[in-house]
Amino acid sequence: MFHRILVEEWQRVLTTISFGIFLVTFGIIALRTWRMPRESIRRLENLPLENDTNDHE
Repeated sequence: MFHRILVEEWQRVLTTISFGIFLVTFGIIALRTWRMPRESIRRLENLPLENDTNDHE
């Protein structure tokens, strides 16, 4: 019976820690994209549409 109580406590702690890691990672990514210069945003938003200059054929 005591073993089950201890396992349930660790599951709660690990869930809280993993949620915290997710929030910190999401916050860092959100801050980096918010502070990104406009030139970088324009370059990245057009990146998939640029033509290749190297012919691979």
